[in-house]
Amino acid sequence: MKIFVEKSKFANELRLFQGVFEKKTLMDILQNIMLTATENNLLEMVATDLEIGLSSSIQVDVKEPGTFTVNGKDFYDLMSKMPEGIVEISENNDLQINISNETKTSKYKLLGLQSSDYPQLPVSDFSSSIKISMEKLNSMIQKNYYIISPEMKFNLGGALMNINEDILEMAATDGHRLSYTHYKNKSPISEPVGFIISRKTLLELLKIGEKGELDFSYDKNNLFFKYQNRILSSRIIDQKFPNYKAVIPEKTEYQAIINVEELLNTLRRVLIFKTRNNGVAFKFTDQKLILERTTPEKGEAHEELIFDYDGKPLEVAFNGNFIIDFLTHIDSEDIQIGVNDSDSAFIFKPKKESDINFIYVVMPLNI
Repeated sequence: MKIFVEKSKFANELRLFQGVFEKKTLMDILQNIMLTATENNLLEMVATDLEIGLSSSIQVDVKEPGTFTVNGKDFYDLMSKMPEGIVEISENNDLQINISNETKTSKYKLLGLQSSDYPQLPVSDFSSSIKISMEKLNSMIQKNYYIISPEMKFNLGGALMNINEDILEMAATDGHRLSYTHYKNKSPISEPVGFIISRKTLLELLKIGEKGELDFSYDKNNLFFKYQNRILSSRIIDQKFPNYKAVIPEKTEYQAIINVEELLNTLRRVLIFKTRNNGVAFKFTDQKLILERTTPEKGEAHEELIFDYDGKPLEVAFNGNFIIDFLTHIDSEDIQIGVNDSDSAFIFKPKKESDINFIYVVMPLNI
């Protein structure tokens, strides 16, 4: 195999694969990326951890077709630091990959593994794919992924994506809070479908594109996302997602309106003492929201904010970091808080309307 490729273009594409590689794996070859140069001047790239897979192709100058696999992180680190310009990459069936710049002043040799040992990715022909706005999908992911901890497994290890004829929904929960987003999207499907998409898949989707449309397809075992020259595949999480709609209050009796930046900065001050308990008391009074926190080993915090509130006085406690998470993932000057009583779930949502409908449900703490 022998190819010539422009360094920056190649490094930018290789960067997309870095999230696929796991730090620890039982198979050394899963640390590798497989590259195949074809006679029609295409370089095809594939990486997988057996749960998700990513493939991509770019135009290069192919002098000799061929294929090899090489450590994906080492290969990217080297390519990103090579001198600008054209890079020559060759391999002569000895699993030694030679890399040099045009002037031959930078020369490197990496050891590879046999391509024949590399796992095959599942494939889809996308003949009956569903079109999804890349921009709106990314917006929904941004509003949901942070709830999913990397330690969470099974049905809570991902976000639920529901698709029906005229709406696309996404929801995530950790058992203490819930994010729910949806927007109008025409889909050529005869009956609704729903899938749990893993946190890792969500993060990789954020990388593969920003504008335009994405083709979504699925079979009984896998999900497929195609954006231009890139295809991301992901194994279906065969679990039942919690009944999230039962958690969302049908209505709230009282409403509060407060400025996002003021509340965010205040919470960051109140939480400056690092302790195991991130509970913050929220006291809803006429025209005034009082935030208080007591940490016996470090001190006390008291803050007062002016806000609009049409309900009765009440006191409740929230995990302050949960509220900060919400405030840092919205595009709105003010938020609206739906209130019933101190024992029920509270609904937080941006006051500013957008194409993506977003609500955030938080359960009070017992402190």
